[in-house]
Amino acid sequence: MRNVATVPPGERALPAGFEDIEPFVSYWAVAGQNERRYQRCDTTFDEVRRFYDAMLPRADDAMKHLADFPLRDMPGPEARLMRLVLSLAQASMAVEVQGGARVPNAPWPDTVRILTEETL
Repeated sequence: MRNVATVPPGERALPAGFEDIEPFVSYWAVAGQNERRYQRCDTTFDEVRRFYDAMLPRADDAMKHLADFPLRDMPGPEARLMRLVLSLAQASMAVEVQGGARVPNAPWPDTVRILTEETL
């Protein structure tokens, strides 16, 4: 595991109503596209699938909730919820396209880096 999302003491992990997906915060709510891709590649397909199955039915509610917040100035719980939605994109590639946590016959992801100044 490359990174872990943390929740400051006294702060909710996610907004109210999203308690069912809180178990995924520490692993999947990491900042940065590259980090989310590394998380996907560093775990088992069963774990990716478990996250995908839990998160997919919550994605619409999450997006509706997040629509009321500025993208670059979200409170901590909303920022972590947004990162779970962004991680769902990684999990979707694994489940719907690749059939595995990593792309078959591809080099380890460290050889490909997406360059951006933002770490949403």
